[in-house]
Amino acid sequence: MKGKGIFVFAVIAFLSTGLWVPAFGQEVEKLIRIIDAQQREIETLTADFTQKKETRIVKKPLLSSGVVKFKRPDQIYWHYTQPESMEVAVSGKGVWIYYPGSFQAEKYKLGKNNRLTQSLEPLLAIFQKPFSQLSAGYTVIYEGLDAGRLHHFRLQPRDAKVQKFLSEVDLRIDKTSGAVIRFIMIEANGDRLNLEFKNLLFNPPLTDDDLKIKIPPSVKVME
Repeated sequence: MKGKGIFVFAVIAFLSTGLWVPAFGQEVEKLIRIIDAQQREIETLTADFTQKKETRIVKKPLLSSGVVKFKRPDQIYWHYTQPESMEVAVSGKGVWIYYPGSFQAEKYKLGKNNRLTQSLEPLLAIFQKPFSQLSAGYTVIYEGLDAGRLHHFRLQPRDAKVQKFLSEVDLRIDKTSGAVIRFIMIEANGDRLNLEFKNLLFNPPLTDDDLKIKIPPSVKVME
């Protein structure tokens, strides 16, 4: 589970202050309300994902793939199957990471001033927050409709502390369902994280246990 661009209408608007460019403001505001309404209809979700991490340290992109599950209000489960098996579960204020077959798992707390929380926030937000709520911490730019079916948004952080490690988030949102199809996070150092979601299934029957990692009793949990 890794990842981070979402919404930015640079010359169009500052949503949190209610300032809109007259030519486009009302249209964009209406669009965001529509996307919010669409996303509220998604109580649970499963999808296949592919992830590409580009970094200055490694010449070739790091590729991985797997399955993601989501259940409102805040449960997210990632099962990486390639290049190796890894499970990541997010629930409330905690993150659990486990490599099946290993002898230990990791648990991290999420807090407001926690660096891990800040770095994960853009990715978690696309599952856990209404589309419009993201404008509180980001400048939102709408780039238009791609291929007639994907809304293209860019998100640029306003907080100086966040800007130190995050430059921009780029999102493609499905016009029909309101679901995020592509997520690109560009870090301040130029590293990029690209996530694409396919085979989305909306509102499948998921229990809380379906989004938890089944850690064997013999495995030590490091906190």
